[in-house]
Amino acid sequence: MLVVAHRGASGHAPENTLASFSRALEMGARAIELDVHLTTDHELVVAHDDDLRRCGRDRRRLKALHWDEAAGVDVGAWFDKRFAGERLPRLDEVYGLVPPSVELHVEIKHGSRVYPGIEERVVDLIHKRGALSRTLVSSFDHEALYMVRSLDEKVRLGYLLGLTTLKTAVREMQEISAESLNCSMRQTNARLVKAAHDRGFKVLVYTVNTPADRDRLARLGVDGVFTNYPELDLWR
Repeated sequence: MLVVAHRGASGHAPENTLASFSRALEMGARAIELDVHLTTDHELVVAHDDDLRRCGRDRRRLKALHWDEAAGVDVGAWFDKRFAGERLPRLDEVYGLVPPSVELHVEIKHGSRVYPGIEERVVDLIHKRGALSRTLVSSFDHEALYMVRSLDEKVRLGYLLGLTTLKTAVREMQEISAESLNCSMRQTNARLVKAAHDRGFKVLVYTVNTPADRDRLARLGVDGVFTNYPELDLWR
């Protein structure tokens, strides 16, 4: 089972920061998940929320900020004072940090309706970094996945289920040649796993933070889990 470090080692360090990604690598993570937005000057910035209230005590929305403004916000102190001064990284910086042997699962938070051109910028960066084989692009915004596929037939895609029915998800995954169905623990059951596997799709489940949940999902036959604790596969 693949264990994916969810926003890095986000149980140990502030999520979606270089500190969190570095900690995940130290813990032996084979895959790291992160989220991307687009600043007003078209920089791919790594963050989960649309604004900086939760992690930066700043109400401004990322799409309204220039990169240098976003980079000036402390997104580490909320987690622990030891991380004061941590800032949002650019996606390109993360590719520079994470070795080629480690997969990156890049979730586009919103497609072009919110961030015009974000899909093209993600695809361009993947190619610039020579990271086609080790990157999986995912999104709840399924139009963004269709756009990525129209830009490049070889980019690996993960379909985040959200509120979409399984029947619709399977059809759309086939249309875009997705690799995986990414879903929550609550959504995951034997029927879903079988439906995905019967059609050649992997099943990746979030957010799995206990050995009991990991073991239950392993019995269902899922292919991977997203966790805030990359040491999860060492727990027995």
